[in-house]
Parts: sequence; C-alpha cells; structure tokens
Amino acid sequence: MKKSSYNKASGFTIIEIVVTILVVAIIGIGMVSYIADSADSLNSASTRSKLATAGRTAIDRMALELHNALPRSIRVTPTSGLNASGDQCIEFIPVRAATNYINPSFSGGGSSSFNVIAFSPSLEGTVASDAYATIFPTNNTAILYDGDNPDNDYSQWPNFPQRRPIQIISSITDTGPPDATQSVVTLVTSHRFRRRSPTKRFFVVDQPVSFCVVDDKLYRYSDYGFFANQAQEEESVTCSVLGTPPPNADRCLPDYAAISASPPRIKTLITDSIVNDGLVAFSIGTQSLTRNSLVKIELNFSTEGDSLLLNHEVLTRSVP
Repeated sequence: MKKSSYNKASGFTIIEIVVTILVVAIIGIGMVSYIADSADSLNSASTRSKLATAGRTAIDRMALELHNALPRSIRVTPTSGLNASGDQCIEFIPVRAATNYINPSFSGGGSSSFNVIAFSPSLEGTVASDAYATIFPTNNTAILYDGDNPDNDYSQWPNFPQRRPIQIISSITDTGPPDATQSVVTLVTSHRFRRRSPTKRFFVVDQPVSFCVVDDKLYRYSDYGFFANQAQEEESVTCSVLGTPPPNADRCLPDYAAISASPPRIKTLITDSIVNDGLVAFSIGTQSLTRNSLVKIELNFSTEGDSLLLNHEVLTRSVP
C-alpha cells in the first residue's frame, strides 16, 4: 500500500517577528545609549581637564606673582562695589630685588643718593628709569601708591612727595674700591624716606600690576603707573580715562589702545572662561608688622555646561 507524504510548512508567526524586532530594537537602543553616554563622559572629562588646566595655570601665575609682592602693597577693590558678574581687581607692587640699606635720608630735605649692600645678583648698570626705591612700606597703601601729580601734569608723572616710602631710581652703580661690597643708589631727586626699617630692608620694585575679573575674562594689567586710589578696570563706571581725570577720581586701567602709549601700558588676557557671578574673586587678610597674611582667590571656571570652582590661598609677606 502506497504511503501518502506531505511537506510540513515552517516559518515565523507574526507574533514572533514582532517580538524579535522589539528585542533587537531594545538591544540597539541600549548599545547606542551606552556608546553615547561613554562619549559624553569622555567629552565631559576632557572639558573638565581643560578647565582644570586653564584654572590651575591662571591661579598658579597669580600666586607666583603675589608671593613676590612688596610687603603690605596688596590691595583689592571693595566687595561692596561688585556687580552681578563679580568683577573685581587685585593690585600689588612686584619686587625686583632686595638688600639692606646703609645711609639713606630720613630727616631734613633728604638726599639724592645713598649706599646699600651690593645686590646678589648684581643690579649695577641694569636698572632703568622704571625701577623704584622703597623702604618700610606702611599699612596705608594710598601713601605707598601716591604718585599722583598734584597739578595733573602727566608729563611729570609720577611725582612722589617727600616723606613717602618710595621714590624713582635714576641708577645703581658700584662704589668702586676699596669697598666693592656696596652699591650706590641714585634717585631722580632728593628724597626723605618716611620711616626706618627695623631690619634695614631696602627693596627695588617695579610699577604696580593688577589682575582683574572683567565679565568672563581675567586680565593682567601692567606698566600703568602709581595712583593713590586703586585703578579700576576700564569697563567700570567709577573710573576715568588716564590723562583726563577729574580731581580725586579713580583711574581706569589701560585698554588695548593704550599699548602704543609711551611708556606702553599693557593688558594681557589670561583666560576667558570665568563665571564668577555672586563670588568674591579676591580677598586679603589683615596685613600687620608681626605676621604674614593670606590672599584668598576664588574663581569659577565654566565652559560647555561644565563648571569648576577653584579656591586657593597665597601666603604673602607683610613684614618689611
């Protein structure tokens, strides 16, 4: 008897196909999400690394310069004047060299030259007209920075009055034989220094330097001169342009156009990734004769949605 045969049909049902598609879709979405999250994490880590590098570079530069500041020369713009973006400036006088003095004038009409212990390394013949002699800077920074010409005659600026702790140096020369361990400091005019230093410390300093937070940028200003009132960044509404100031007004720090001035006034961009809204960028502890002080720096760096808040304290010398 002949057996009948037939082929059994095989395949997927509609339900199996739908389930397979759903499973594959879920796995695909998971893989895409995993890859996307990994890429985002890598990008965020790269951004934060760049922020940390930029922030640490900016703060280390400020810390290095502030650590070399003339004792009791650091001052900051008051926090009561901060705007919403946290704009603020810190100013100081950088030290070029230091030694001990021998016979400067502290009485009478003063003298135009005096002897100091020779510098190491030597400064003889290397000091230009932008160097300043300083003895015993006081807590009153307005006196230390008092280079304003009383008649607003900027062709004669700066003009330090008598009995100030600072005066312009004309030259530093060797005393010659028989004593080669001393140098002669010659000033541009006869000057009587304000007070004696208990340790006879003598400083050669440069023009003031300012670091300012302006909107999202940190600038370094230099070679703009000495003024009793702390100079403000040029976007401040409380300052006036150098050369045409009303009496007793705060001076503006230089903008880029002033680089061609004589002498040049320099403004350098340090970083452009700061968001310091509501923060105090710079604050300084009490400066006294018996202890050093701390400068606190607080800057919030932000870019592409990532933020990094850096706090740093700088130990500064307060004992002159």
